[in-house]
Amino acid sequence: MMRCCEADAVEWAVGDTAITPKLRRQPVPKKAAYLSLALPGAGQVYNGRWWKVPFVYGVLGGAVAVAVNNQQNYETFRDAYTLKLRNEPHEFSDTILDDANRLRVYRDQFNKNRQTWYLLSGIAYGLQAVEALVDAHLQDFDVDEDLSLRLRPSLGMPGPGGMMPGIGVVLRLQ
Repeated sequence: MMRCCEADAVEWAVGDTAITPKLRRQPVPKKAAYLSLALPGAGQVYNGRWWKVPFVYGVLGGAVAVAVNNQQNYETFRDAYTLKLRNEPHEFSDTILDDANRLRVYRDQFNKNRQTWYLLSGIAYGLQAVEALVDAHLQDFDVDEDLSLRLRPSLGMPGPGGMMPGIGVVLRLQ
């Protein structure tokens, strides 16, 4: 059951002669996260933050592109290494890389990079969903001048050497 004012916020729009309330939809955080998991960037659009979508696809696309490039290089060096062990000609025959140890090292390095970038792609996918969830939660967060934080010098409790100077923190919420 939803209580009043959880799903909608009221903005006041000034018309020609009267002030009329205008309802503004508050996004549901769980829905924003599910939308982002179903289609990357959909949660950001649902939250009204459409300008974040190019960043989502840029990060995801870049991570996947690097992972795919490492996959292709891994397969190239894997095949060359296998052929080298059979003493058959391969892509790197008669080059400086025509050595089983070098081919193995490159194969292993591209395999490690491939796995790392696939993992980073998954992390980026999850983070964009978390970002949509957090953004939906913070839509109605009040950030105005009534919030203030002040640092004031103060004297602390007396200790073995007498009064101790310090800094006090005062947070005013109005």
